[in-house]
Amino acid sequence: MEKKKIKILIKLVGVFIILNIVLIVFFTLIQEKKLKVVFLDVGQGDAFLVQTPSGKNILIDGGPDRSIVYKLSKYISSNKKKIDLMILSHPDIDHLTGLIEVLERCQVKTIIYNGVKDNHPYFYEWLRQVKDKNVPVLVVNGKQTIEIEDDVYLDFFWPDQECQGQDFDDDNFYSLVFNLRFKNIKVLFTGDITNKVEEELIASQASLDSDILKVSHHGSKSATSLEFLDIVTPDYAIISVGQDNPFGLPSYRTIFNLKTKGIKVLRTDRIGDIILESNGEHYNFFQ
Repeated sequence: MEKKKIKILIKLVGVFIILNIVLIVFFTLIQEKKLKVVFLDVGQGDAFLVQTPSGKNILIDGGPDRSIVYKLSKYISSNKKKIDLMILSHPDIDHLTGLIEVLERCQVKTIIYNGVKDNHPYFYEWLRQVKDKNVPVLVVNGKQTIEIEDDVYLDFFWPDQECQGQDFDDDNFYSLVFNLRFKNIKVLFTGDITNKVEEELIASQASLDSDILKVSHHGSKSATSLEFLDIVTPDYAIISVGQDNPFGLPSYRTIFNLKTKGIKVLRTDRIGDIILESNGEHYNFFQ
């Protein structure tokens, strides 16, 4: 009789374990897939980590120093040091420097940049690392759309000319401008573009309307015109800027323009890392 009870108990435990496994698998499958964008607080520079619903890591710029890898470790598991896509908006050192360290420490699968050349030693070090690591590079000029995965796209709008291997006096003018699009939610990245580029984009009738705007050039007065905001129509603006920076950024004019249009402003110098999560229809911000 005692053996029979033990057998029944073992069977019940087995059924319980199986039911738990089935429930875990079920809830994992039905769990809402979300896109995460982390506007990293890297001081006076730009660096943004995008994590797609399927788990891909996209790094947009790397900040002004090599501390970026420590920032990334908060969001990427130490045993999965993989960047599926690295994007360099333009080769100014406050966007480029950290990418050198990322190349040294992480597996980078693909790189996108505008092809612009820079004479700074850090740019040549970045190029050397790219070559040594044998990372495929895609140079983007002009309008094109790249599919990252189902429902996740990058829509590129600028620059509108071939920049491969060219050295310009003003790298900011040729910054990559693109939308990160996940279903019905769009985030517009603008690098360090100027008012002149904004005018060109408006004239080109590019589909710039977005929910969130990454404000150009850390909030400099050289961009973020009222006319540009009328075309983008964002609900939120993110300013990546260093605390007590020597340039007095963001400028009063930029803040005034954003507030005039009723756009909510979030700043890395005041908040730290700013985290956006979206299911493609709605989004929320976290700290």
